[in-house]
Amino acid sequence: MPFQKRDGLVVWLYNLKYLRVLRRYGYVHYVSKKMKYAILYCNGETTEFVVSQLARMKFVKSIEQSHLQEVRTTYEKGKTKREEKDEIYNY
Repeated sequence: MPFQKRDGLVVWLYNLKYLRVLRRYGYVHYVSKKMKYAILYCNGETTEFVVSQLARMKFVKSIEQSHLQEVRTTYEKGKTKREEKDEIYNY
């Protein structure tokens, strides 16, 4: 079974009283009570719909999309620190 594409949203709030409403639109991963924001994961196909619905709500200050999909996650094989030290101190 292939994984579904998920998008992360940072939802800045005026009031934390309505956090339960956010659960309707996706998985609430983290809530910062001090800074008043929530990390919400939603299905990639419905991201635009979720953002438009959340933007209409009075308790939402702003919404930011995560840029995790834009970050390259494949790494080139590099030298280990031990190999680098061996080159410096080549006996």
